[in-house]
Amino acid sequence: MAKNSYRSFPLSYKQVNEDILRTLEPPGIQYLLVLATALFCLLIGAVSFLHQLKNGIGVAGITHPIMWGVYITDFVFWVGIAHSGTLISAVLFLFRAQWRVPIYRIAEAMTVFAVATAGLFPIIHLGRPWNFYWLLPYPNQRYLWVNFKSPLLWDVFAVSTYLTVSLLFFSIGLIPDIAAARDKAKGFRKLLYSVTSLGWRGSANNWRHYMAAYGFFAALATPLVLSVHSVVSWDFAMGNVPGWH
Repeated sequence: MAKNSYRSFPLSYKQVNEDILRTLEPPGIQYLLVLATALFCLLIGAVSFLHQLKNGIGVAGITHPIMWGVYITDFVFWVGIAHSGTLISAVLFLFRAQWRVPIYRIAEAMTVFAVATAGLFPIIHLGRPWNFYWLLPYPNQRYLWVNFKSPLLWDVFAVSTYLTVSLLFFSIGLIPDIAAARDKAKGFRKLLYSVTSLGWRGSANNWRHYMAAYGFFAALATPLVLSVHSVVSWDFAMGNVPGWH
């Protein structure tokens, strides 16, 4: 085998761990430039949101009979991005597609962040976003209760359910990698990784339970893609406003 050719298979667990831990090394200038760009965009969004809070939701074009406008477009867009991550990871795992391996972790992370981003838009469009918790059905002293006929409430349940399952699916997949980082970490990171790795030792029993749990959440996340997007489509289909459906 040539000197510069790719190393032979199979790889040892030590080599796999070293490859994983290499991603935790300090970032370079390219990463810092991308991070600065993202923070600048975040600052623009924060200023725009404060402008809306000060001058009213009409600055976003929200007026009768347009009660959502651009916000529902962004909401549906990010929900669709989240579904694509689930389809890449969970569905291809169930079909045992080997080519998913290099990208499935990115897809799972994309799903979590995309669902969290989608959940922001129903809150942003509220006239009083600081009262967003009123959308949750919980006993309270104000004798208020949610309107289960409202599509806005359907979105709350759909997004919260999908985010919970996606977060669990993502975190379970990270357990072996977190354990690898735990063995090399020190101080607070050592404690954090020890807790989040759930006592992972890499034994055959660990792998057996890991694959069972990962497969369970993959099977659970797949029908959620259909159910969540069905709820999102009902936002349009159930409306009586002309053109809304």
